[in-house]
Amino acid sequence: MTELEKKIESLLAQQKDLEKQLKSAQQKQAAETARTLVAKAQNIGSTRAIIENLGPADGDYLQSIADSLKGQFQGVVVLGGSSNGSVALIATVSPDLTKQFQAGKIIQTIAPIVGGKGGGKPDNARGGGKDASKLDEALAKAATLLG
Repeated sequence: MTELEKKIESLLAQQKDLEKQLKSAQQKQAAETARTLVAKAQNIGSTRAIIENLGPADGDYLQSIADSLKGQFQGVVVLGGSSNGSVALIATVSPDLTKQFQAGKIIQTIAPIVGGKGGGKPDNARGGGKDASKLDEALAKAATLLG
């Protein structure tokens, strides 16, 4: 193996390690954000809900937060964020509520507001769009779907 190959291999290993550290830090941050969101949960009609614009966040980060919430929150969760000019949306519905509300239908209804689309299963769905200026409007629409 040449010196250059060794150097490249070393750099790739270092990059992998940094990516692992970053992922771990993001998961910790997601869990922390999830705890904060549980404290801000509201009742919309008779449904417990967390509907939140998390600012600069991408879909993977929102999904991590939604996954963290699953263990500690029963209800409907709709999260939005925007990064690099695009909007990410996540909806989750706890299993006991999927007869009333379906995450996929929530996303299909609100994603067009931000100029996008999405969908998924009754308990977990993702979507996105391009118009970050309308994210709050989309989240407000999600709240009306529960009321």
